[in-house]
Amino acid sequence: MEIRLLGPEDAKAFSKVRLEGLQKDPDAFGALYEEEIKRTDAEWKERLSNAHTGDSGFFGAFVEGEIVGIIGFFRHRGTKARHKVSVVSMYVRESHRGTGIAAGLMQEEIAYLKKRGDVDQVQLAVVTSNPAATRFYEKMGFLPYGFEKKALKIGERYVDETHMYLMINE
Repeated sequence: MEIRLLGPEDAKAFSKVRLEGLQKDPDAFGALYEEEIKRTDAEWKERLSNAHTGDSGFFGAFVEGEIVGIIGFFRHRGTKARHKVSVVSMYVRESHRGTGIAAGLMQEEIAYLKKRGDVDQVQLAVVTSNPAATRFYEKMGFLPYGFEKKALKIGERYVDETHMYLMINE
């Protein structure tokens, strides 16, 4: 398994896994498949072109050259909040779940953020309807700090989220 920061050259493979995640686990993401499928190749490449700035990016896990999992991050804007980063878009293909890929992705992203030296806190939101994901994040050291009722609206149905954080440079 190889885990690395993705660049524009990975856009086609990244979009395939991202769209798969939105289709298979729609409640777990803030985006809709119907919206993301409309992105152009240029938009997917642009999404992966900011990694060198450290303000946002995606990591991919590869097995035998095929991308099987992704995790993203974005840095909060504004001087008073730049010490915080949010984890987004975590997804591992069903065929590779339970193999340590999710942990590897999270560990690689956290190591990257630690190495930057200017990030103190990593945050994420997890839907309460996915207790396995919550347990995973707890095992990775994340602690809950809030609950958001009706965080996402999917059609006429609402999904609640637990907000979690991890201090990385203490």
